[in-house]
Amino acid sequence: MKKFLILSAFFMLACVPLFSEADEDCMICHEDPDRKTEEGTLLFIESVKFLSSVHGESGISCVGCHSDLQGFEDFPHKEKLETVSCGECHDKAAEEFKASIHSEATIKKDSLIVSCKDCHGKHDIRNKDDFDSRVFPLNLPQTCELCHLGKVKRERGVEFIKQYEKSIHFEGLEKAGLTTSSNCSNCHGAHDIKAVHHPLSRVSRENIIGTCGTCHVGIERDYLEGVHGKDYAKGSKDVPVCTDCHSEHDITSPQNLASSVYKTKIAEVCSRCHDDEALSRQYGFLTSRLKTFSDSFHGTASKFGETRVANCASCHGFHAIRPSSDPKSSTHPGNLPETCGNCHPGAGKNFAEGKIHVISEKISNKWAYLLKIFYIILIIVIVSI
Repeated sequence: MKKFLILSAFFMLACVPLFSEADEDCMICHEDPDRKTEEGTLLFIESVKFLSSVHGESGISCVGCHSDLQGFEDFPHKEKLETVSCGECHDKAAEEFKASIHSEATIKKDSLIVSCKDCHGKHDIRNKDDFDSRVFPLNLPQTCELCHLGKVKRERGVEFIKQYEKSIHFEGLEKAGLTTSSNCSNCHGAHDIKAVHHPLSRVSRENIIGTCGTCHVGIERDYLEGVHGKDYAKGSKDVPVCTDCHSEHDITSPQNLASSVYKTKIAEVCSRCHDDEALSRQYGFLTSRLKTFSDSFHGTASKFGETRVANCASCHGFHAIRPSSDPKSSTHPGNLPETCGNCHPGAGKNFAEGKIHVISEKISNKWAYLLKIFYIILIIVIVSI
């Protein structure tokens, strides 16, 4: 009896069509792997992939998307069908896409046209949370690469995705499998991607702090409390934002030698602004900071590759940088013993009373100059051992 029930159930299931009756008519042609149009385009649609797609699992029929075939009976139909309008169901995504840089290319009849199927696929579309989806976080960079290392690279000479593959964000995705590590859409958006200089772009200067702050919440807070963040909040176009210091697609760990904020490179990054005479006049800070640091004991050692010596961030901090007049500043006179003590244990009040950024010309700073010469010789000896 048990075997009979199992066999009965099997035959009942076998009799249930995988496709609706109308769709079965479509598959007479489209399930043939060798059938082509006169132009040589394959008509084959792999039924297994469609039935396991988000549309197939939802029971959406062929004419649900190819609406111009509604009620059509005289098969085969004409070769050129109307373009499928995904917006009939996905109205919100369609509206967002209309205002995107990808849609602008379509409107202008640019050769870099992008449509829904380029990112999501055609008959094999899966939910974005499906591991096999083209827009699943771990797969998205490869999907964007299809254009951005293809026709975009050929016609625009842009190769930033290759830079992204060197980043700590890509490392999190590719090596660690972290779906929370930033991919293309986390920074640029999905359907509503804008050009970088567009005021509504997530990666424009106006919005980049908030975009990075989506993941780096504590760092965003520190930055906004610092001198740079306060001017940024006032609308300043001059203050550095995340990408000015850390770069864009090729962001790496500060411990990575290639990082723009690696210990021996920080002084050069800061000097882009702090050696700018126009900015110094506008904001009232002193220039020649790179020169005075480079001439210092710390800077001299840093030039020889010593990573243990202090750099700009060691003394001034990095995200929550404050002016020395601020009691919370690490360079406030009352805090200098503690700041210096991070590298020099036991540093007292007198230790921190000396000048930091000094002009080491022989006449004006004779002893500092002579000490620097001695220090250079000492470093060369130590490095050579």
